[in-house]
Formats: sequence, structure tokens, C-alpha cells
Amino acid sequence: MRYIGIIVLLVLCLALLSSFGCIINTVNAQTFSGDSGIHENTEESVKWSGLGMGTYWGFDSYVDTILANGFIELRIDIPSYENTTWLANSKTAVISAVGKGADVIWGVSAGTTLTSSNWADYRIAVLNAAQWAQANRVFEFQLGNELEGMIDDTTLTVTKLIANLKSLATEVQAIFTNGNISYSCWQVFIDDWITAGKGDIDILASNIYMGGDGYYGGNKWKTDITKLVNAFGSNGTYITEFNLSWSSLDDYSTDEVIQAVGIAGMIEYFKVSGIKRALYFAWKDDGEFRFGALKADDNYRLLWNQALLNQDP
Repeated sequence: MRYIGIIVLLVLCLALLSSFGCIINTVNAQTFSGDSGIHENTEESVKWSGLGMGTYWGFDSYVDTILANGFIELRIDIPSYENTTWLANSKTAVISAVGKGADVIWGVSAGTTLTSSNWADYRIAVLNAAQWAQANRVFEFQLGNELEGMIDDTTLTVTKLIANLKSLATEVQAIFTNGNISYSCWQVFIDDWITAGKGDIDILASNIYMGGDGYYGGNKWKTDITKLVNAFGSNGTYITEFNLSWSSLDDYSTDEVIQAVGIAGMIEYFKVSGIKRALYFAWKDDGEFRFGALKADDNYRLLWNQALLNQDP
């Protein structure tokens, strides 16, 4: 009888809590590692569905973890077409990730200066890569990454580069039919692309950073995003890389709470700007490049739980 009385008291207590409008949250233990106050007094938070992840060929063993946490779109490498070893390793990583169910964004780019003389080589490399991507179930094919910074700007100017890429996109459209064809422009040259238009490039994307090398003033990154959406529409653009800094997270702040708040703020702006997709750069620290949600010692930064995984839908 004593146990029955205890049960009755518990039922009455729950009924009273309900009558006062109390909410009992059920939260994954992973959600609030660390205590920054970012998500105080909230119900269970959910990762923004538009988030994807940038990673490299050497991190194949982490793909299961990335996918399990809802990052289905993976941008892998975009290797230099001249580097045959990197290209081969990248292809192996793509095949592995596709086999595990990832939607892989992939293509080739340049590692040396592009000129009017070697553009023909680059064109052939892109066409070959497009054929390989089509055969190996790549989700989205990229014509290149920030090539504006790879030209000699004499024999091959930005204006000519854009014209060449638009022409190349027309050729690739006949080869790659699995999905969209995209190009990631350097943030500095967004205005040039808006003036020229994207032609047969399905998606004119960009890599967006708040700043770097000690400079983080102003809201130019927000203006750049607004320009992209206004020019190409929500379905005609997205963010292929984003982070607080193009130099390193520690350059922005060595305080991981501040890093997490900054990343959460970027994601919130993406959501209100009309951007539908944004890929965090990057999954793990790689040598001197410290951008990772996962540090080199395999410990997560606070931004993993407190920004990337906990955004409201």
C-alpha cells in the first residue's frame, strides 16, 4: 500500500506541473556539452537542415560520424587538376562517401597560375572530371574553386575567365546530368559575376568568411550574401565554404565560446537571407589550417554542439 501511495503522489505532482504550463525537455546529451549560455531555457534544438560539411580525402573514416549527425551534403577536396596523386586520392574518397549515402559535391580546380596558354589544358581536365563524376554518382559538379585568384590577369583577365567558365559550363551540361553544375567564386569577385551573369552555370556559389589575418570589421560578408541572393535567387546560389576566418579560428578568437557564438550568428543570417545551403569549412583541423569542428587531437570545438548541431529549424 505504501508504494501505491507514492505512485499516486507522483501522478498528482506531474498533473500540477502540467497545469502550470511547465515544459519537460528531452535533450540529447550531445546537445549541451560546455556551458556558454547560448541555448539557455530552450526546448530541444535541431541542426539547420541547410548545413553541409567540407572535408578532405584523408578523413574517410569520419564520414559515418558526419552523416550520422545530419550532414548529408559533403564537399570533398576540389583538387588541383595537375596534382595526379591528390586527384586519385580525392576520387577514392568520393567513391567511399557516395557508397555510404552522402550527396557529394566535387570537381577540379587549378593549383598553378592559369593563362591563355594553359586554359585549354584546364578545359580538358574539367571535361574529363565531369565524365568521371557522372559515372561515379557525384551529386553536384564544380567547374572550379576561386580561380579568380589563380589567373595571371594579363593574358587571362577576370572578365575572360568568367566568359571561359560560362562557355565550359555549356559543354559540361552535355556530360554531367546527375545534378547541378556549380562554380565557387572568390568572395572579392562577387560583383564581377553579378555583372556578367552565370550563363549555363546552374549555381553561382561563393566561399564566405567574416574576415581573416586579424581583420574582422564590418558586415561585408552579410552584404555579399544579400547580393548573391538578389542576383541569382535562393536556388541559384549557396555558400560552398563558410567560417569566421580565412586564416584560422584562433585568429578570430582563442575563446571557443566566442567562436561558437560567431558561427551560430552566421547560420542565423543564412536562414533569414534566403540562403538554403551552406557548407561549414571544415570538418577537421589539417596541419596549420585550424578551421575544424574537430580539432587535430580528435576533440570537438564547442561550436560543434553549440552552433552546428543546435540551430532551430
